[in-house]
Amino acid sequence: MKTITAIIIIIFSSSAFSQIKFKWLGITAMTISDGKTTLFFDPAITRLGPLDFLPFKKVQSDHAEVDYWLNRCGVKSVQATIVNHAHTDHVIDAPYVTKKFKTKLFGSSSVMNIGRGHGLSSQELQEIKHGGMIKIGDFSITSFNTPHPPHAGGIMLMDGHIEKPLPPQSRAWDYKVGDTFSFYISHPKGNILYQAVADIELTSPLHKLKADIALISIANRTSTEKILTETVKPSKANLVIPLHIDNFLYAMKRTGETDLWWGLNLDEFTQKIQNAGVKVRLPKYCDEVTLFN
Repeated sequence: MKTITAIIIIIFSSSAFSQIKFKWLGITAMTISDGKTTLFFDPAITRLGPLDFLPFKKVQSDHAEVDYWLNRCGVKSVQATIVNHAHTDHVIDAPYVTKKFKTKLFGSSSVMNIGRGHGLSSQELQEIKHGGMIKIGDFSITSFNTPHPPHAGGIMLMDGHIEKPLPPQSRAWDYKVGDTFSFYISHPKGNILYQAVADIELTSPLHKLKADIALISIANRTSTEKILTETVKPSKANLVIPLHIDNFLYAMKRTGETDLWWGLNLDEFTQKIQNAGVKVRLPKYCDEVTLFN
């Protein structure tokens, strides 16, 4: 009887019966978990206001704010911290989260220098490259270089690479973009495309990837039609979750309301994707979404 019980426990704890769940913590910060393994992408709960971008001002992670939202969102363990690029609104809390959960930080050479400057050891850092794959639990994550588009008027702010370790108290302008990556996340339950930039190059291998779920950063998009024709339709995704929709210059409201980015036109995006026969799920802070049963 004990043997039969043990077999049943093993079967029902396997990946075949796991649920893949998503939680959003603002901008592109999110967790993807199968119950055994939790991936934390782009931890940037700390928000910088306009005055924080003054050239003489130094900024740092707000650990108390990070802890509040981790507790509120029920993030109790993390097996990997993964960052798509090195601007503050994607990486500022990554070293703290990595230390807090005793895990490893994955990202570009610029992200690695942020980690080094914050005291992470070589065992806690792993640089990622275009086409490289990392295996974490039942997840396989392949990285693809997807260059960050200019912010406005063809100008890229905080351009370049971080060439040396960046200490915790540094100027926002020292967080140079570095390489930008999107990720193809495979699991026995299904495939997820995390497109970290709204517009991808015509030669990008992302055009050829098939995914059940598409997580797409839509801030600064050229058009919704471009995302639809170049990402959503080719991927055959049946669900789209838009990211980078909130205003990262404002603190996350503890009431749960979302301050949308200026001129985002989220209704237009949602309507066009739904008109193409694809479901859209608008994320809310800490809201748990089951991606695969």
